[in-house]
Amino acid sequence: MIPVVAACWFSDRFQLVTPLYSRNWSTGMSLRCRLILPGLISVLFVVGCGGEPAEELVPVGGTLLVDGEPLDGVSVIFHPVDGENNRGGYGTTDSTGAFNVTHFVQKEPGLPPGKYSITYSRMRLPDGSAAPPLEPGEPPDPENIQVETLPESLTLGDSNRQVEIPPGGNSNLELEISMEANPMINPG
Repeated sequence: MIPVVAACWFSDRFQLVTPLYSRNWSTGMSLRCRLILPGLISVLFVVGCGGEPAEELVPVGGTLLVDGEPLDGVSVIFHPVDGENNRGGYGTTDSTGAFNVTHFVQKEPGLPPGKYSITYSRMRLPDGSAAPPLEPGEPPDPENIQVETLPESLTLGDSNRQVEIPPGGNSNLELEISMEANPMINPG
């Protein structure tokens, strides 16, 4: 579109194209350019900027047990192993250890089928309590700085913590982690 605008401006400026009307009422752009530009702009609005089509998401969820017990507030983070365009997703456990995964980019439930590495995180105040929620735009309170409560071995990627999400999805993942050892995954 920029070359068309430049060509219209250049041709009007230097009289390379014979105008289709008298210049007495013109502000510098020929009738031809006045007709072409709105058409091009309309086409761009209809077509859009393109971008990649949204990935097909399948349901992903399950339960997480920490040392055999459910633990609320644990983020279960899925990182694509062969991640070309896939960005992965996350879910947060409730008081029963249940979680459902939301895609990072699409903000919709589920993940594209494929192989994922799993990491975990549970941020809490130093006393172990959850931080109060912030209002949008509100700066964090220096008194409420959160710390990671899970061991570093669980928060970093590990090839032993991988799961395959089939084309139909999997809402019955059974994940078990230990605060001391590497977790085991039962794809249920």
